[in-house]
Amino acid sequence: MVEVEDIENELVSYEYKLERAKESLDKARMHYEESRRELQQAERDHQLNGGSDTERQLNKAKHGFAMAERGVDSRNRRVEFIQTNYDELKTQLETEQKAVAQTKGRISAQQGKVEQMVSAMLAKAEAAQRSAAVEKNAAPASKPQLQAPTVAAVAVVPEVPAPEVAAEVTQEVDPELLDYVRRERARMDKLLADKNDEGKHTFRNLEMRASGGEPLSFEFLGHNQYRLVAPVEAGRQTYKINTWKFRRTIPADDDGVRYVFIFDARRLSRPRLVMYPEYVLSQLD
Repeated sequence: MVEVEDIENELVSYEYKLERAKESLDKARMHYEESRRELQQAERDHQLNGGSDTERQLNKAKHGFAMAERGVDSRNRRVEFIQTNYDELKTQLETEQKAVAQTKGRISAQQGKVEQMVSAMLAKAEAAQRSAAVEKNAAPASKPQLQAPTVAAVAVVPEVPAPEVAAEVTQEVDPELLDYVRRERARMDKLLADKNDEGKHTFRNLEMRASGGEPLSFEFLGHNQYRLVAPVEAGRQTYKINTWKFRRTIPADDDGVRYVFIFDARRLSRPRLVMYPEYVLSQLD
């Protein structure tokens, strides 16, 4: 879901760029048509009244038309470039959304199994309690000492396993999340291994502010990579880093959990915010 939100943020940026690029292309085409008409008029004037003035106007019109033609060509290439990147992001978004849907399907199936296990345990406990009650009522009055151990043994045992199974399920780390963190750590390790050009601080002071939270300072790692660790709140969150905003959805189970935030500022036109629970790092080895 983090990758999906990263792509959605990039798509918003590309939609804005594509809109502006198309507007610029439309203006360039209008200027091209004006220049073409001026060139045609200058050619007619020079044919009718050939002279130094008309020749100068003709050369000027030719130069203006050539510049307008190049303007249309360059802006058209820019629109095609942005459109190609936008289409690639849309395809990538669809792929990631399918992966999220598949993961949600697996989670739903696991939850169904847990519910079946809990229901079976509760049914077994109820059956044991009913059996104990029947034995208690049917036991002779002359032998009350036999009832206590029988009832205790039956009533206590079935109530224990349910919370243990639930705890085991919630402690599992999702394989998709583990792969995501492993890829990001490998990328970071490879980048920081280059000691020849670690780069200088792009930001004198880089801070992040969560929705309604206090500003937190990043630590500079090198190569325009910045890191901080901070607890998060569950739900839809907006993280503002200087002038950039990133939307993220924090699972309910991670409320109050410490997250690792990595801000990749190598391309200021498209910075990245990588974030994941700190507890996942213990699962990488």
